[in-house]
Amino acid sequence: MRPLPLRSSCFNRTLLSLCCAAAMTNIAHAQQIETPPVIEELLVTATPIKDSQAESILRQREATNVVNIIAADDIGRFPDNTAAAALARLPAVAVQRDQGQERYIQVRGAPARWTSVAFDGINVLGAEERIFRFDSVPAAIMDSVEISKTLTADMSAEAVAGRVNIKTYSPLSRDGWNLDLDAGLGTLELGDGDQERYAGRLSWGGETLGAVVALSSVSAEQTTDNNEMSYNANGVPTLFDFRSYKLTRETNSAMVKLEFAPSEDHQFILSSLYTEFLDHELRNMYQLRADRARSATHNSTNNPTSGELVGVPVRSYLQDGNYENSTFTNTLGGDHQLTEWKLNWRLNYTETESDMYLPIVLQDQTNPLEMHSFSYDRSNPNLPRVQLYTTISNGAGGYTRGEAVTQMNQTGFGANNLVNYATNLKTESVVAKTDAEHEWQMGSTDATLSIGVQLDQRDASSPGSSSAYVPIGQLAQANGLTLSPNDFVTDVLWQTDFDRGFNAFYMDNAGFRRQLDGVMSSLISTNQINPGSFYPAETRYDITEDVFSAYAMNRWQWDEQEIVVGVRVEKTELDSHGFFKDNNGTTAIDLSNSDTAFFPSIHWNMDLSDEMKIRLAAVTGTSRPNFNDLRAGASANDTSQTVGGGNPYLNPEMAKGIDGSWEWYFTDAALASIGIFYRKVDDVLYDATTKVGDDRFNSAEFDRSNYDYTTVLNGDDGEISGIEFAYMHQWEFLPEALQGFGMQANLALLDSEFTTPDGRTSAFTGTSDKVINTSIFYENFGWSVQLNWQWRDAWLDDISGDAASDYYWKDTERLDLSVRYQLNDTIGFYLDANNLSDELGVRYKGSEALPVEVEGFGRRYLLGVRASF
Repeated sequence: MRPLPLRSSCFNRTLLSLCCAAAMTNIAHAQQIETPPVIEELLVTATPIKDSQAESILRQREATNVVNIIAADDIGRFPDNTAAAALARLPAVAVQRDQGQERYIQVRGAPARWTSVAFDGINVLGAEERIFRFDSVPAAIMDSVEISKTLTADMSAEAVAGRVNIKTYSPLSRDGWNLDLDAGLGTLELGDGDQERYAGRLSWGGETLGAVVALSSVSAEQTTDNNEMSYNANGVPTLFDFRSYKLTRETNSAMVKLEFAPSEDHQFILSSLYTEFLDHELRNMYQLRADRARSATHNSTNNPTSGELVGVPVRSYLQDGNYENSTFTNTLGGDHQLTEWKLNWRLNYTETESDMYLPIVLQDQTNPLEMHSFSYDRSNPNLPRVQLYTTISNGAGGYTRGEAVTQMNQTGFGANNLVNYATNLKTESVVAKTDAEHEWQMGSTDATLSIGVQLDQRDASSPGSSSAYVPIGQLAQANGLTLSPNDFVTDVLWQTDFDRGFNAFYMDNAGFRRQLDGVMSSLISTNQINPGSFYPAETRYDITEDVFSAYAMNRWQWDEQEIVVGVRVEKTELDSHGFFKDNNGTTAIDLSNSDTAFFPSIHWNMDLSDEMKIRLAAVTGTSRPNFNDLRAGASANDTSQTVGGGNPYLNPEMAKGIDGSWEWYFTDAALASIGIFYRKVDDVLYDATTKVGDDRFNSAEFDRSNYDYTTVLNGDDGEISGIEFAYMHQWEFLPEALQGFGMQANLALLDSEFTTPDGRTSAFTGTSDKVINTSIFYENFGWSVQLNWQWRDAWLDDISGDAASDYYWKDTERLDLSVRYQLNDTIGFYLDANNLSDELGVRYKGSEALPVEVEGFGRRYLLGVRASF
């Protein structure tokens, strides 16, 4: 990996000049570890929404950088089970859902990998190849969440779009014993499943010692409707794929935190936090394979909207699998006021794990008389309607349509195969950092100098990924074992809101999984199957990444102005161990690389009046490639003359840009603001196929330098820009009878582009042109009610070889209602109603007329009680 020198642009030269000037004059300010502010308990006040907004606005107004904040009670009083749902309400934050549940966030429309995450100021790796799953963090453990959209030099440079800092509860913020309890029960409309929410937090705050223990569990029994389709070049359907998922999802957490402040000048913290997301998924899936019909049509009129087919084979997929995602982070630290310096230090150890195991058995119908004939109607392309018929012999060696039926034929299958999808990634990281801060005077100007160093040691390992096909039915039969999925068809009809024109019965997935596991165990014990073969050697890897950082930053304050100038340097050393596989066998590969990069920044803030403020910033940042992309492993096929694998020579994506904002705090707990931003990104990462171009994969027999090489590459530069509008206000101007109404709203207009490997211009994946979040709220007489509407327009999901084959998610909207009633100082009740708009997730290829995936989730309702003692 080539070193990354300081960019020679005027932008960076200007920033470095300012930073060097600061350093030359011995100006420095150590990073100040923030002590969580003492927030009055908002639960029992008359205006909890307004009070929590006021706290968020105060923190945002006093911040040095461009930041958006949600205070604790704001999260707790909104229908937000997880950090993902809470963050979705901030300006220019779009949420990406999985089966209706918020999972990833896209700050300013940027790819999810461009957002980093910290707990209490310590950056942690996301469990999914650096990418953080925000549905793994329950709202109950959070004191506040803030997104820094511009970075200062005291923050890790590993963010292009933003840095999310999740602050946990401080026991010293409240005196004495405090107990907070939350219990909620509800239902999911689709499938009539249960959802539950339980949380408890016990804390003690004394004069010098504070301790807190918190537990949280959120679970839901969910049913998901799913249709998937494929088409030929003329838009005529070639595949109808109908699915019903049964899910049990859990988000659990446990936190212990101690704070010790023996004096005003010294404070120590010790915290441990474990959080996990669990997803137990049952899949019932049937494909009508129109492209393999025995007879194309009765009347030769098949078209994109309607048609008829005879003798269509059905393929079934049955699955009982699991997803698991966890983060375990532990921090020891201290904050000290010395004679002239503030000194802060932190030691952190974090483990993450992402595990997926999805054994899927697929079956094919082989007897035409067991197959269905059908007609289709795509008047509504998102919800095609299919009329099923039996298939009968025409007496002349062919087949014709029989009688109409309303139930899918779920028997008559053969040729069972196991598709063993599995991945696992574990990371361990150790962070050691120290920061020092010194206040000084430059003439009549107050100044603060910060300096600091940090070491991140990271290890990522994966035993490989599996997508192996195993002829499980053939092996079972040959060894006298029973594998009979047809015996596990139940008499329970699918619970669905989709009018597909037919229905099906659920399988006993758990029972069939037990039978499958028994067969697999027997075949493994007799050496009929080698489980190690499921995980190709070229997909295994171990990567060590060490990042040494140092920074210097100075802040000047005079009159109504503030300037913060800093520079951060990060040196990265990477060791990648993997395997290369070709016709001669498997060879271990060890590669090492290093790079050094500088990240200057400057922030200027000015109070135009007591109510108005403007900000300007010029910043830099980076996004490191995923570990799987950096692996040394690869494989070569000399017949097809191809090579595929990782690329340990990748450079990180490097960003530089500007931000500006105008903020008007026109009354108490109110804000109107306009912000603009621009980022230029170098070395954009692409999934690409190119030529190898060198001798790295050559052997004594083969020159592979001209083979096609499928990997991740650094490509041409890209840019992303936008404008953000925000408004927050409780309307005191209303007549007395209407007092308590207010509004919180934000709008982001976004644009991005980069050059793809084939030379065309495309938006970045995840960029919606418009993102809107709006809440109308009312609070009075103990009631707090919020109606929230979120909308984002279509966004690019996956880039293909040409624009007509790119995949998009259609625009989506979400309507949620939250109702709170505070009975007294101790007891409060709540009702959360989510997805009142009954949102559908629609993914399409090139055109909305060609949807390839449509998901439905239904509405959700949760009724609960909160108590504070």
